[in-house]
Amino acid sequence: MSVGSAALVREFDAVFDAVGQEAVARERERRLPHAEVEALRDAGFTRVTLPVELGGRGAGPSQLFELLAELARRDPNLAQLLRSHFAFVDRTLLSPPGARRERLLARVAAGAIHGNATFERGPASVGHVATAVTRDARGLRLDGRKFYSTGTLFADTVGVLAEYEGEQVSVMLDTTASGVERVDDWRGFGQRLTGSGTTIFRDVRIEEDDIIAREQGRVSHAGAFVQLVLLAAAAGIGRAVLDDASTYVRTRTRGFSHGMARRAQDDPLVQEVVGDIAASSFAADAALAAASAALDASTEAVLSGDDEQARPAVAAADRAVTAAQLVILPAVLEAANRLFEVGGASALDADRALDRHWRNARTLASHNPLRFKARALGEHELTGTPLASWWTVGET
Repeated sequence: MSVGSAALVREFDAVFDAVGQEAVARERERRLPHAEVEALRDAGFTRVTLPVELGGRGAGPSQLFELLAELARRDPNLAQLLRSHFAFVDRTLLSPPGARRERLLARVAAGAIHGNATFERGPASVGHVATAVTRDARGLRLDGRKFYSTGTLFADTVGVLAEYEGEQVSVMLDTTASGVERVDDWRGFGQRLTGSGTTIFRDVRIEEDDIIAREQGRVSHAGAFVQLVLLAAAAGIGRAVLDDASTYVRTRTRGFSHGMARRAQDDPLVQEVVGDIAASSFAADAALAAASAALDASTEAVLSGDDEQARPAVAAADRAVTAAQLVILPAVLEAANRLFEVGGASALDADRALDRHWRNARTLASHNPLRFKARALGEHELTGTPLASWWTVGET
């Protein structure tokens, strides 16, 4: 962790502790963290990557991803639900100067949180969406249905991926606009409180200025950025697994007749398990730091305005994040499973909710299946085939 990252973590430690205080109770009760998101907003966390002159802390990628890992250590739902927000701020900061850029950044500076409405469930094929902007006698309208709308339940604005006149565009909306309906229907067994359910758009009236064309040829590390948010959340889970394993063992008074020590914390077999968990968390943290450093470099290159300089830096970031995914997720999943080797049946107590670590990590890992990424990385190493900077899903 860099000195700058450590200082920022200390600044936000208190609010992270506060929002994580009831994380287990929220998990058991499936209580959405609206109050906790407001506390993060009030503390300035949602503005942390903005320049100081806009009320932010000027945090770069390495600092942000370390902060997200520490937030996820308390509650990974909170880290993931801000994924689209921080990705939006990053894209906007790296976009060309202009009135639209200044207007969007001003909204974030005023406290607005941005959400996501990109992917769908439905008949649209890979590379396409059914959500569309059309024109009628009253002007432009947006209609469609999105799923996996992570964070939008907590957001003030949302970017909607839609098709318009044969092209894909992003439509910027207020989440309270007439015709927008946000539904809490995410039923995944992990990351239950991210608001990753349905958003419906029925005859939503928009203006031409709400439509942002997608710059297909622009050099961007956006794909690596959004993936690394998930990996930071997973690394935070790894830290929480080590925290819970250590606390559980230190406070355990019961032991087995065939154990090797009177106290669990003195049993060499238990110590070995905790050591393995610590090493897994260390590996996840190291991979996160390396990938974050690659994002620092690509940010600097993109800001230079020189595409020839930026292109290899973005490719290096794509490679680093892909490799990090293949380190972090298996390490954290293994640690979350090993956690149950430090004790007996009391570790299964639902009030402890220790199973949440594996479920949450497994859910994060399912966003971009590891086998596809391993194959792509292997092909890149063997043939030089570029890694995809962005990917999508749909009916094949």
